[in-house]
Amino acid sequence: MKKSKKTLGMDKPISRRDFVNGVGVTLGAALLPGASVKAESLIDTMGAYYPPSATGMRGAHPGSFEAAHAAVRGVQRNGQATGEYYDLVVVGAGISGLAAAHIHRRDVDSRARILILDNHDDFGGHAKRNELVSDDRTFIGFGGTMLIEAPNTYPEVAKQVFRDLGIEASRYGDFNHEEHYRSLGIGLTSFFDKETFGADYLAKGSIGLTVDLTLAPLSADAKAELERLFRDEDDYLEGMSVEERKAVLDSHSWREYLKAYGSFGAEALTYVQKWPNGVWAIGADALPAWMALSEGYPGFASKKSEDEHSDTAAANDDDDHEMFHFPDGNATIARLLVRSLVPGVAPGHSMEDVVMAHFDYSKLDLPANTVRVRLKSTVVNLHHRDGNLEGKVDITYVSDDVARTVSANQVIWAGYHNMLPYVCPDVPQAQMAAQANSVRAPLVYTTVLIKNWQSFAKLGIRRAYCPGSFFQTVMLTWPVSIGGYAFPKSPDEPMVLHLQHIPLAPGLPAADQFRAGRRQLLETPFATFEHHVRDQLGRMLGSAGFDPARDIEAITVNRWPHGYAYSMDKQSGDIAWQPSRWQHEERPWVTARQRVGNIAFAGTDAASNAMSEAAIEEAHRAVHSLLNEDGPANSETEAPAA
Repeated sequence: MKKSKKTLGMDKPISRRDFVNGVGVTLGAALLPGASVKAESLIDTMGAYYPPSATGMRGAHPGSFEAAHAAVRGVQRNGQATGEYYDLVVVGAGISGLAAAHIHRRDVDSRARILILDNHDDFGGHAKRNELVSDDRTFIGFGGTMLIEAPNTYPEVAKQVFRDLGIEASRYGDFNHEEHYRSLGIGLTSFFDKETFGADYLAKGSIGLTVDLTLAPLSADAKAELERLFRDEDDYLEGMSVEERKAVLDSHSWREYLKAYGSFGAEALTYVQKWPNGVWAIGADALPAWMALSEGYPGFASKKSEDEHSDTAAANDDDDHEMFHFPDGNATIARLLVRSLVPGVAPGHSMEDVVMAHFDYSKLDLPANTVRVRLKSTVVNLHHRDGNLEGKVDITYVSDDVARTVSANQVIWAGYHNMLPYVCPDVPQAQMAAQANSVRAPLVYTTVLIKNWQSFAKLGIRRAYCPGSFFQTVMLTWPVSIGGYAFPKSPDEPMVLHLQHIPLAPGLPAADQFRAGRRQLLETPFATFEHHVRDQLGRMLGSAGFDPARDIEAITVNRWPHGYAYSMDKQSGDIAWQPSRWQHEERPWVTARQRVGNIAFAGTDAASNAMSEAAIEEAHRAVHSLLNEDGPANSETEAPAA
């Protein structure tokens, strides 16, 4: 091992490191025909199966995608008949699938027998809970969907599910302690790395705010340009008509617009390139200028006061209670749903006591349960028996490399829509084409446990935007104490960090960037992520005494090759960033979600919207469509635009 790696601590033992590295080294081979990587069981300190405590490579973990990739390659599996028969089978145990089961029991039949199948070793989908332990104390982080945003604007069907589960988003002020961070003088910063900007430098201020560029490793011209951008007082399209302005904004990315009309140079454009990554999983080179304007990005003479600044920086200022953060993000929503569906899986009855509740995974799939959750089960085929769209549905799934078949009166697919053409032959061709136009942006949420956060306090870092680094965001976890869980108030205590990385291929159209990033992500071993974690934190925090070899206790990489859900127009390549602003006659996600016989489609793909409220709303629509409230079963004709 090279000396630099030893300095970073790459030779130090961390939780489950040996197992994960062994898998990570061979992970790229899982993309090749015939390759297989088998995941081991996950156990906690009590010897019980408990996925939230696993560290290393999580999210789309080894074992969760191989059977699906084989189906895409044309591999067909004949399932062994289990003799199991259900009123409803739900494919996907994310928030949409779990919500579908909940809504079906509430609105259709409280006694219905329901089976929920999921390819991952944990429920929740992208709402992933990470638990990390230091000296017998458990720290909680999120590995995916991180927050309930603007709950007051949720559709009524989602608000009702929240009421069913006892989620009181209006009480966020009771649990949020952001003022504690402010009392310590820590806030938003920007980290300039030497590979991109010529020197490592930490500046006060960040995206959406003014940055102190006095000593930043930038040319005088770049500093002046960024300061002009932060002021956002210049109208670069002055003198143009409304139609002319619209034509410019519709035909340029934000980066192209700033270069062509704002005369921004390469250094300034490099600084803003990753600005949209955290919210949209795309860079400034592919974010449409019209959307940058509508979302409050600067460059349009629309400067807001610093109390009203938008984008990801706003996530740190929650005084208006327009957001709600559980310590594990929206994994708590999934846990509340599972607790309501499966008797005895966890104690308690409120949103507060579920935070620290220990779930007994051995009770998820008991034969006596009315609702069963079956993990590590990838659906590879579903079809109406004998081709009768009014008949029963057979569902074949692969678990432990064995194919099994169960049957149901009805099915709700709450998984990725672009898998459907490979697993559901009953879908009409026009609808298959629409489902194939579902695209997903890859992303990574990395959770890191450090021994203390004195270096963050000394340097004044609450959150850092890192425009040239591997992780574009480094932040302390949200200061939330709820239900017996207390965030670490003292800088002497261990702390959970969240680091975000979006693998893209700048310069390509957005959909091509997503595809390239997805392959890159699946081929990147855990050791590479670990090296970047240690290197970046060491360089950012080293001046304040942080030692990556000494101070890092655990790393969990939550890898999502199929992350945020979008739809694409096949002819133009346009992405439905905001479905309400879609300019094309055909709405692929509307066509894709139409019921086919006794199979309905939910999930965020059905809305071209990756938010949790969309997942719940689509679950509600799918359940009620099976009651013939959404018109007749689908045919070869395309559904009308919504």
